[in-house]
Amino acid sequence: MLKVNEMINAEEIYNRYHWSGDGDYDFVAVRIQDVPFKLGEIDHISHVWVDGNETDEELAGICGINVKDLQYAGDYYGDYAAIICGDCAMGGEDMGELIIEDPVVVEILA
Repeated sequence: MLKVNEMINAEEIYNRYHWSGDGDYDFVAVRIQDVPFKLGEIDHISHVWVDGNETDEELAGICGINVKDLQYAGDYYGDYAAIICGDCAMGGEDMGELIIEDPVVVEILA
């Protein structure tokens, strides 16, 4: 399992991509998944999970952990990690989770 909080400096990443630092985005998150990432826009949409099972119900975007809440990243599994950003997001079901609409992969971590 990836230890994302050990792979990055959350404050540095936040400042690099968030509009209040040097970046252009309102929301900055880490996404962990089972398939490799490509830089740029993501056309994947996350689904609602119920009792550990994925449903067919689509969310408004893609899930990731807010870089300010990486202590909660331990509940996510996958071989690949990336920094995703966007300008519109809502909180998810999990602690620290963001659902980012129209996300962009800005940095591939693993």
